[in-house]
Amino acid sequence: MATINIMYNPYTVQTIIEVDGIDFMQQGKLSQYKNERLQVWIDELVRVLVEEINEDELNISFKGTLLDFEDLAEVCNQFKNYHAGVHIHVEHIQGKESSDKIMELEGLVNHMFAGPFNVLKDPKIKQNFEKAMNSEFEIAVIATMSSGKSTLINAFLGQELMPSKNEACTAKIARIKNDDNCTRFSAVCYDKDGKELVSKQNLSYVDMDSFNDNREISIIDIKGRIPSMSSEKMNLVLVDTPGPNNSMDTSHRDHTHRVIKNDDKPMVLYVLNATQLKTDDDYALLKTVAEAMKVGGKQSKDRFIFAVNKADCFDPDKGEDLANVLHNVKDYLEKHGIENPNIYPISAETAKVIRKYNSGQDLTRQENKTLRNIDLFIEEPSMHLTNYAPLSPSLKNKISDKIMMARDEHDEELEALYHSGVPAVEMAINEYLDKYAVTSKITNAVNSFKKIVEREQMMQNLQQRMADDQEEKDRVHQEMSRIEQELEQGEKAKVFRQRIKNLDFNIESYFENSKEKIFNQELQAISDRFRNEKVRKHEADMILYKARKDVDMLQSSAVTDLEKLIGGLLKENAKKYIDEYRKYIKNIMDFQENSLAEMDNIKLFSYDLPDVDDLINNYSYEEEELVGTKTVYNDNKKWYKPWTWFDDEYYEKDVYETREYVNMSELKEEFLNPVRYSLEENFYQAQQYSENEKEKLKRYFISEIDRLELLMKKRVEEIKNLSSRSSKIEEELMKNEEKKIWLNEFIIRLDKVLEV
Repeated sequence: MATINIMYNPYTVQTIIEVDGIDFMQQGKLSQYKNERLQVWIDELVRVLVEEINEDELNISFKGTLLDFEDLAEVCNQFKNYHAGVHIHVEHIQGKESSDKIMELEGLVNHMFAGPFNVLKDPKIKQNFEKAMNSEFEIAVIATMSSGKSTLINAFLGQELMPSKNEACTAKIARIKNDDNCTRFSAVCYDKDGKELVSKQNLSYVDMDSFNDNREISIIDIKGRIPSMSSEKMNLVLVDTPGPNNSMDTSHRDHTHRVIKNDDKPMVLYVLNATQLKTDDDYALLKTVAEAMKVGGKQSKDRFIFAVNKADCFDPDKGEDLANVLHNVKDYLEKHGIENPNIYPISAETAKVIRKYNSGQDLTRQENKTLRNIDLFIEEPSMHLTNYAPLSPSLKNKISDKIMMARDEHDEELEALYHSGVPAVEMAINEYLDKYAVTSKITNAVNSFKKIVEREQMMQNLQQRMADDQEEKDRVHQEMSRIEQELEQGEKAKVFRQRIKNLDFNIESYFENSKEKIFNQELQAISDRFRNEKVRKHEADMILYKARKDVDMLQSSAVTDLEKLIGGLLKENAKKYIDEYRKYIKNIMDFQENSLAEMDNIKLFSYDLPDVDDLINNYSYEEEELVGTKTVYNDNKKWYKPWTWFDDEYYEKDVYETREYVNMSELKEEFLNPVRYSLEENFYQAQQYSENEKEKLKRYFISEIDRLELLMKKRVEEIKNLSSRSSKIEEELMKNEEKKIWLNEFIIRLDKVLEV
């Protein structure tokens, strides 16, 4: 039996694995994951341990957070299920959870701003820290028509706010920011250019319905309390987006693709209609989801939740099995390339009605009927929807406890609410926030000022070395004089500036792979639908309808792919500039890196396709064709025509009718040529945009050199003055002895924030 000790720190993203006392992360297959998030490679962990240790009995001790431990335990159980001869025992050594760390960090920051170092009280430091602490976390809610998406959001809110008509009514992007201090919802509406159009306090359903009908409004920013979702640790934002079949504003469709492909991995809540699962609207979007889920390990899987709404529409008394329905949902998603999806069956309407009732809101006649039927969720075990949810063991226990409490208190509404499945989705969202978003937030907040604190500590240590060593003091003084002279002459700065100006990148090569994928794979797949030379007009209409929708989705996919490509290109440029700067200042002095300005998103050329009906009519023609036979009376058979006596009384006569056909080969070119042109134009515009942004970035960085040089000169002068007289250093050291103690203690406390 092998004894394995694992310690995983989600804040520093470091893993230590010891097998029988030997460091297992320094070599072997797992060494590449030493500084990777656990969820990226956890599926490989047990298999590699078994193979490399060559033992079939493992005793694993894991130190870390509960959420990370549960991921490990799940992987171990799955491995044992497929490998009967392997025995794995897992125990958890509780690490520090994130719940107390934010309060600890905020207290530490207040201590820093009240401390003896003026440099640590810089408003910019505080601003960067607050920006990190107040970062928003987005949950995009997407769905196809009639899925009940708006009803689910209203269930989260506990009131009727989002319009939920039977047609595809969501035509705007609505951002609902959680704020526990709000007693009512408010909204500010903007047009597509970000101009404020209207604001509203005490927001109501009627107001939202009116905003939705206003064509000038593009984005609605809403603020209010989302009762059941985490707010203490994250600034949560629910984003209600138009479905993929909504064509009123292509930028909204682009936004959906942008969220799915986002490297920061925001959550995506994909709402499906259990009673109307297979729709053409899902196809292209689910393909994009599948691609995103394959990159980034378990976190990429965890961030997608598939809520199967209207699960209560299946009647157990009629033999309608919900388990089979969910199995079909799983098969449906897997056919689109989505492996092991997180499927949560829900009844959004039931949850919404119960919450409205519990808060004393008026119910409609239909809602009262829904309320009267909640006994289905209590009495029928198959309608205990939470039982089907892929929750972690700790969350399952929490829900079970709440259900038992509701039963003990004879609170049927509360019990039915938990059985509706909606609280399970909310808990899964909160768990994702705790596991991924909150840990990143804490790390970012610490890093926002850690370099400045460490730089001040380095300055203190340098003073100490100069005080203890006269030769060191002389050497530092000589070195600072040399640097000062070089800065004044500016020769190295000129060379550095020229090197930055001369840095170039083959931008076109960055676009080649993406272009090949879009033109040779995705556009070709659409083109293949036009293979038949001749099809019936109604068939052509359906082919063209689907092709148009696929082209819409392809356009959004191309736009967002190009945005990511350009973002990556600019980051690579920026990295090269900074690397050049590091070379420039190497062995001269310590410096604080300056963060580059954020780039604007690309706005690409949009294509313009002919109307579907116009295309069909332009390439329609008439043709006589044999379509079958029918039995008719033989009028030619007469008694006075002996040669007809032996003819059949009835015979089969060819029947002709006029049918309209479409020449698909001609139609294909007419349809796809504007698409090709549009995509080519997009790539051309993207390359031009990249060139311009690259030059803007370069000019910005060169202008930053002036500011950085001033900081260098100031620091060089400061160190030179300190090294000029030993009495000055000793005087500073006596004055700063308490500061040094304070600083050392502060850094120790700061490091402990990121410990588990």
